[in-house]
Amino acid sequence: MARGTTISDIRPGDTVFVYETGLDLTALRNATTDNPVTALQRFNDDDPKKGLINTIPVPDDTNFDLIDASVGDNTGLYFAYNVQDGITSRLYIRYPDVSIEAVLAAPNHAERIEGISVPTGTEIAFRVISSDVGTYYTAGETRAAVELVLTTPGGAEMTSFGGRDFSNLPIDGSLFYTDDPGRPGPVALEDLEQGMYRVQARWTSPQGFADDAEDSNVITFSVGDRVGVNTTTPTTAATTAPTTVPTTAVTTETTAPETTATTPSQTTAATTETTVPVTTMTQASGTLIPALGAAALLLFALRRR
Repeated sequence: MARGTTISDIRPGDTVFVYETGLDLTALRNATTDNPVTALQRFNDDDPKKGLINTIPVPDDTNFDLIDASVGDNTGLYFAYNVQDGITSRLYIRYPDVSIEAVLAAPNHAERIEGISVPTGTEIAFRVISSDVGTYYTAGETRAAVELVLTTPGGAEMTSFGGRDFSNLPIDGSLFYTDDPGRPGPVALEDLEQGMYRVQARWTSPQGFADDAEDSNVITFSVGDRVGVNTTTPTTAATTAPTTVPTTAVTTETTAPETTATTPSQTTAATTETTVPVTTMTQASGTLIPALGAAALLLFALRRR
């Protein structure tokens, strides 16, 4: 639900976020008495008839800053209050939250790639999730925003990588992809030095979020040479083994029938050699990405900051 004329104009039932500043709570006053709101109160089970859980003082309801020390873990429904009128209205208080995931580029957004290997040059995108901020922090064209920051193995940070600029991403919905229309587009992380990289979404606006709100989880990936994944090697081994073993078996049977007992041993060896490549090939194809030969890999692993 959008707010009033400006992002600071809070109406009854609105959601406000910790770290917001300059909030105008005058619309929460009693319409008849127009007495200033002096406190925001939270009750057990959201019921004013039950015990009081938390009280947030409001020194000036025309210019109110919501700080984390006043809220703590007590997020949820609050009631506007003053001594003369008692409870006059209600609003919700939440913390701003954002998280990211790495996925294949459109149309394969359903394929998350954390924890698997993908060939260098594969186009990927980032899923940015901020359900509450994307839904409730809006007034006209005003939105919160984040940037995606890539940290290199040497510690340098950049918001432009893979030929895309991720320095300003408005949170205009509960979820979006960085290759959606109007967004930076898909990115292929290639031509990078070997080592470990990190990607994180960081708040850029409003300023209170940028200064104090928790940034997103961190996605890590490594760049290095492909080892033991290339499907070219298993394919060659699988072709050679069946051809060589049957030929030897026929020669043995023709020359010395007494050596027939040796044939099962050779056949078993062939079976073993055949099974190993097949298994390796299945694992490689399971990534849903065409084999591109020996090349650098991106190994993604999701973790929280």
